[in-house]
Amino acid sequence: MLDNPEAVFEALRENNGRPYGLQRTVTAEELVEAAEALEKTDVLATALLELMSAYEFTGEHRKAPVVFARLLKLWDTEPGAFSEWEAHQVFWRFKWVTTSLLQVPEVPLATIEGWIERMRGRYADAGHDMQPVAAMRYHVASHTGTGVADAYDLWATRPRCELSDCKACEVRQFAWHAVRAGDDATALEHWRPVLSGDEGCSDEPQMSQARALLPLLRTGRTDEARSHHLTGYRRVRGNTGMQDEIGMHLEFCALSRNEGRGLEVLAENRPLFEATGAPLSRLGFLTGVEVLLARIVGDGHEDTAVAGPPGRVWTAGALLAHVRAEGDRLGRSSAPAPG
Repeated sequence: MLDNPEAVFEALRENNGRPYGLQRTVTAEELVEAAEALEKTDVLATALLELMSAYEFTGEHRKAPVVFARLLKLWDTEPGAFSEWEAHQVFWRFKWVTTSLLQVPEVPLATIEGWIERMRGRYADAGHDMQPVAAMRYHVASHTGTGVADAYDLWATRPRCELSDCKACEVRQFAWHAVRAGDDATALEHWRPVLSGDEGCSDEPQMSQARALLPLLRTGRTDEARSHHLTGYRRVRGNTGMQDEIGMHLEFCALSRNEGRGLEVLAENRPLFEATGAPLSRLGFLTGVEVLLARIVGDGHEDTAVAGPPGRVWTAGALLAHVRAEGDRLGRSSAPAPG
């Protein structure tokens, strides 16, 4: 029975040990309800942090900012209810909100920019360095394509601080900036410490392994690309929080002329067709599916049976048409609405 703080805290510790997925998310939601019934702010703060993590790492980016708004209200009214680690997380997760809002096309750009300004004010009041704020402004610039070079310089030239993303994640972001600028060689040089295993975290190297696949192919480093596909894919398979990365593995299979492997990857990730909490990442997944199916259909195999959204039997040609229509819909709405 979750009728006392000790029982809820023990359930939270147990849930924290589960892999991210539906069971952990549903349990986290139930534990927030149990914490609310106790009317204990410290219990509710811990439960909300767990729920936000569950949403963040399963691609529920529409829901995570709502949870953080509740956390921030608790922080403003009763900061003493937060442990030292939880207090640090309040400031850390400002970053999660910005990146989550960028995933959701119906959120106006002015709302996202206003959130970053709110983050800046909170950091300034608490005496924190502004490097993470500059990073969020870069993410918005990169997303919209406006002022990218200046935003990158303002972020990348600032010294790291305790609230900066870990080194491995920053490496990924620096490298991806170079990829988007068309400089594969510089990107791969940035990526070297992560791809070699010298730097890592809970998200790395698997996110970088996916993103490095096409630069490796384009620079003729096919064996390295194949190796990173094999090891990196195992870490993201079936993960709704890694839709972009799975799409990149599908694209790699198509462009390296390993369509059979691509169809295996597609079948293993069929549930992702129903994951809608992160529209921009969903677009990345569907793009990878489209590249694979276009190669198969282009080779004359449009009647090949393939794994698609549950509920019907799909051929490559039919699924390609479906994915293109869905991708076009998402693509038209993928940029945040203007303020």
